Amino acid sequence: AGRVASREAELRQLNQDLEQRVGLRTSELSEANRSLAEAREEALRLLARERELSELKSEFVSLVSHEFRTPLEIIMSSVDNLDRYHDRLPLEKRQQLLRTVNKSVRRMSGMMEEVLVLGRLETDKMTFKPATFDLRSLCQRICDEIESAMGKRCPIRLEMNGTPENANGDESLLRHIFTNLLSNAVKYSSPDQRVDFIVHREEHHAICRVADRGCGIPEGDQKRLFQAFHRGSNVRQIPETGLGLLIVQRCVVLHGGDIRFESAEGQGTTFTVRLPLFIQTPVNS
Repeated sequence: AGRVASREAELRQLNQDLEQRVGLRTSELSEANRSLAEAREEALRLLARERELSELKSEFVSLVSHEFRTPLEIIMSSVDNLDRYHDRLPLEKRQQLLRTVNKSVRRMSGMMEEVLVLGRLETDKMTFKPATFDLRSLCQRICDEIESAMGKRCPIRLEMNGTPENANGDESLLRHIFTNLLSNAVKYSSPDQRVDFIVHREEHHAICRVADRGCGIPEGDQKRLFQAFHRGSNVRQIPETGLGLLIVQRCVVLHGGDIRFESAEGQGTTFTVRLPLFIQTPVNS
């Protein structure tokens, strides 16, 4: 009887040891499966990212071949006329040709800058670097720069309701956001139509609205508004890269904010950006 009891105890112990080993092995297998699943998801994410970057490169080649062709042809034609007929051209005509060259160079420079900025954003080379700055001064400077660069095509009304001068944020990101939104508003408005730039404070956030009374965004284009190289069906005659709003969205997200818009074709568009500019702790801390 004693031997039987001892044997049973040994068997129970062996059974317990086996169950523990099976449990441990099962746990190890589960952990291995979880790690494999995570690795697979990461590989798929990286593959999708690689495909997205590859598509961006292809679109960029298409952009360069198409959008850069016109300003290059204008520059070449103007320079050729200046070279051939310089002595016979009146001063006013020579100055006009030089202005045409300058305008085309600025157009190409602007398109290239957008491509480079998006490249830095897409490869995580542009980071959030907060510092204290004068928000009122920044907004006024950007308005003045846009009006000057676009030949005072449309007046920009800046309104800052109860907005403190000092803010905490990334001035470079804000410049990309405001410059793109304001230049688009002016570009897609008829001459002399007013553009409103309204900034006010809501607790720790700045609410920034850019409103125009221009051509508006067709309903069918609105879902693709923040996609790279997308251009509205009603503004394809206007030269652009189709990158500006994607840059805006990326910069807003990097700054810890959000963006929304309201638009109706033929009635204008309003973009509203909400940014945490009045907090003591940086948004990415």
